[in-house]
Amino acid sequence: MTNQKHTLAPTAHTNSQCTSVDQHSRVMQRQCSKPANSSDPTRVYKSLDAESGKALAMFFREGRFRDRGCINSKNVDKYLAISRQLHHKQLQTECELFIRNNKLCRRLSLEPRSHNEAVRYQLMFTRNGSDRTSTPLSVNLYDCRNNFQKTCRVPELSAVGTGFAVCCLQDHNYDAPHVYLSGGGKCLLDVYHCDIVMNKMKKCSKRLVKGRSHHCMTCVQNKLYVLGGQCSKGETIRTVEEFAPKRHSWKTVGNLDIGVHSATTVVHGSHVYVFGGILDNGKETAIVQMFDPQTKTCKILANLPFPVSGAQAVVREGKIFVTCGKGRLVSYDPASDQHDICTNMPVCCTNFAMFNEKEGIFFAGGKTRNDDDAVKNIYVYSPEDCTWHVTDKDLSTSLNVYGSCSVEIPAEYGLVPFFN
Repeated sequence: MTNQKHTLAPTAHTNSQCTSVDQHSRVMQRQCSKPANSSDPTRVYKSLDAESGKALAMFFREGRFRDRGCINSKNVDKYLAISRQLHHKQLQTECELFIRNNKLCRRLSLEPRSHNEAVRYQLMFTRNGSDRTSTPLSVNLYDCRNNFQKTCRVPELSAVGTGFAVCCLQDHNYDAPHVYLSGGGKCLLDVYHCDIVMNKMKKCSKRLVKGRSHHCMTCVQNKLYVLGGQCSKGETIRTVEEFAPKRHSWKTVGNLDIGVHSATTVVHGSHVYVFGGILDNGKETAIVQMFDPQTKTCKILANLPFPVSGAQAVVREGKIFVTCGKGRLVSYDPASDQHDICTNMPVCCTNFAMFNEKEGIFFAGGKTRNDDDAVKNIYVYSPEDCTWHVTDKDLSTSLNVYGSCSVEIPAEYGLVPFFN
């Protein structure tokens, strides 16, 4: 459900030659009901230089820029901010085209963590070689603060096939992080436990109730949940299973309203949100479903603007950011069931890791349509000003990421996952 706001349309005049920058500024003030603040398009408009302000006024009057030089690296961010605050799709499209065509990304320097700050590692599971079924999984550890990167092969996970799901069971950063992998490949019922503090990996004796691949797995209040997926016959699965460490067993606790596989999930508050996926008929869907672990019920909330599968999602400042394929990014507000279309990614790719840090939303690894053209840059999206940055700390090697999760370890512990 798109948040419907008035867009700024060209204003009719008896004499079009009388239109001026000041007149368009007054039009903007009339159409913006919010008081002047950091998100007020009127304030952004006034901060433009005279030439850029005149070019924007002409754009609103004529519906186009008169020449390519009207939009440039100095004004595109302000133009984009105005287009988003007014939901002016035509101006937004012009800005995004300029950014993509000029690969306009700022360089972002990351400061090291403070001495007592918990270390956050992004664990990215990948495989070397073209055979994704027989090559053992490797784990790439990435700490963006200290630019720590290391890869280790995990022979104990060699039986984990494609379509597995991974999740970290850790309610607080002072808890010991436990990483679980489930399903995938030919071992759809198997679950693996990685104790990254003791550096021990094992196959769990308790298996899933129903075997599945391309499913979702997440953690809520120290319990694991697997949702949806695809069975060995290729049919989608609706069931939701729960694992409690104290009970040490899986049980079916509910169902999705619509069975999907290759969806993405994220926890917001105490609810599990499931975005998109592929239906039984093989088509992608844009539906947003919410599962409540307390009541064990599910309901359909809304639709994203684009169908989505194989996506990624993170929570930032109360909103959920979801990748929707073809380099598209959407923010979804659970409080209002509304969404906004964000600036497209600088590089269109799949199989990447997506995680949240204080500077913004990080995108690491991935592959483009040409498998040989893998991504080594680490991009950061800033929702506050709708801009993209590239960090000063690239990946040491290009990665195709088949699953990822974040773990936090208190700095005083002094341990590195999988290497102690």
